[in-house]
Amino acid sequence: MNNKKLLKAAHNLLVNCAGLRRSDSLLIVRENESLGWYKNDISDFILKSANDMGIDAFLHEVGPPEKSQNKEFYEKMNQYSCVIFFARLGDQNRFENKGFSSKRVMSYARNCESLASIFGTLDYNLNILIKDAIDRLIENSSRIEINCPLGTNLIGKISQDNSEIKEVSVLRFPILVPKPVDAKSFSGKVVLNNYLTSTGSRVYTPNFIKINGEITIYIENGSITDIQGTSDDVNNIINHYTYVSKKFGIDRHAVHSWHPGIHPGAKDNKFYEYDPDKWSNTVFGQPKYLHFHTCGNYAPGEICWMMPNHTVLIDDKPLWKDGELMLNGFEHTKGLLEKYATLKNAFSGN
Repeated sequence: MNNKKLLKAAHNLLVNCAGLRRSDSLLIVRENESLGWYKNDISDFILKSANDMGIDAFLHEVGPPEKSQNKEFYEKMNQYSCVIFFARLGDQNRFENKGFSSKRVMSYARNCESLASIFGTLDYNLNILIKDAIDRLIENSSRIEINCPLGTNLIGKISQDNSEIKEVSVLRFPILVPKPVDAKSFSGKVVLNNYLTSTGSRVYTPNFIKINGEITIYIENGSITDIQGTSDDVNNIINHYTYVSKKFGIDRHAVHSWHPGIHPGAKDNKFYEYDPDKWSNTVFGQPKYLHFHTCGNYAPGEICWMMPNHTVLIDDKPLWKDGELMLNGFEHTKGLLEKYATLKNAFSGN
């Protein structure tokens, strides 16, 4: 593995993203490797890199999210300048900042291979520029339309309440999605044929259900009004929404928000074949996918809809077309590609 690229990625995470300096304190929280989500190689490498930079770094291992949340642990985290999570625990309460005084970073790079790729080496500051530019394009639009090859057609606009939609309170490494878009004004239909999965916000079992055919979900102003498909699929979906909404005391009809992926280094994977929850929580940053936050009138809700190959029209102009991010179609984002060769090469696949 290319050590030069690994060192570049470590600097990208520790300095460009986390903003750490010599003598800062860092707690690295890693999930037990046997759970299958993270490899120890990445946390070991970042620990060594941080200490080599003069950062006082320490390692703490945790189990699955449902067994790792306790008051004593959160108090321990607040003793450090920064906490970097190589663990799903970092995604829990990612839209909340209550009770946290230390800076938190959630890493979606799960092993040294992904860290050394463009996924980890693309300059975090350039990552921010792209996200902010896309946020502005969406925020300044007057009409948005979402389509997909299966027949999805959803139309809405940025509501006055969109400024109240929360950004995540953790720093994400890398940045994979723009700010969530409020779905309150969106109406139409969404057609799905894969899985309904967990958003990773809270833990429940089962955390996904399979859609065996195609289902059409009708939405009126951000609320589910009807579900059509085979009787088995419809019943399974209704039962799943009933179970999750009752478990957490939330609105089962809510379609709260949505956003597509924006990172050129995010890749598809084979987790789809045997672990849909891991699949959706890994590929969501890929421009090919748009996902919705549903079941709960808050971001990120509890049930995720993953939509591949979407087209998103911003005032009738495609910002995503068939799952491809069309940065050259807008003056400001095109200007960023022309100004920064690194970005241009990343989005062109070079």
